Amino acid sequence: MRRRLALPVGLLLGWLPTAHAELLLRSAAQSGFPHKFNVGGAGQPGFCIEYIRALSQIDPGLGFSGLDEMLPTLRIEQELTAGRVEVFFGMLKTPERETLFRFADSPRIYTVHHQVAVLAADVQADRIRSFDDLRLAAGGRVILATRGSGYAKFLVEMGLAVDDGATSVDQSLRKLVNGRARFLYDSESSLRRAIQANGMQAQVRILPTVFRRQDLLLAYAPGLSAERLARVIAAMQALEANGTAARLRMAYDLR
Repeated sequence: MRRRLALPVGLLLGWLPTAHAELLLRSAAQSGFPHKFNVGGAGQPGFCIEYIRALSQIDPGLGFSGLDEMLPTLRIEQELTAGRVEVFFGMLKTPERETLFRFADSPRIYTVHHQVAVLAADVQADRIRSFDDLRLAAGGRVILATRGSGYAKFLVEMGLAVDDGATSVDQSLRKLVNGRARFLYDSESSLRRAIQANGMQAQVRILPTVFRRQDLLLAYAPGLSAERLARVIAAMQALEANGTAARLRMAYDLR
């Protein structure tokens, strides 16, 4: 596989946001989710990186900085709350997050299905058809989720015990295989990518039950002006109208 050089994201993607943008907004790249942000890594740069590039292409006066540094989810939440990050592309809305910063409900970035991964040999897990079934099967034992993720927060809100010590789905997957828990809860797209990337197709499978459908949204700082927000939303709407957003979702096998 051809490896990409770890170049600054502007050079990697063929655009320099600080060079021509009349409106430059501070954003961030999220670590632990390479299907969204894979700055400097091998393969595709990540859906959100390509989505942001498309925004700057459809509105050349709109630029985004801060994408050359990968930050964990909790740090991004802190930066949004403080206004040091103005916009972030691809975050799940939770009640806790809504108290800290804001969300644009439309257009969506893409839609995720909350699902569970189990060991391939766990045939009893096929009986799980609802969230109540999952709660009963967990029996008070921890369910694996990624630290700071909306999936971990949702499980906590639902009263389940959670082990969110891992900072990526890949780490959680290894904990699952090592017997640290019976269930790993995340999005179907993240689980599928992690299983394939780690060559664990024979060891781990994803249950078909969808526990929740949820949109990843644009999150923005409380102090972001209406004019700046409107400029970003207009570019996002244009990507929906011309089919670019749909084509990117298809390229990444997203909904």
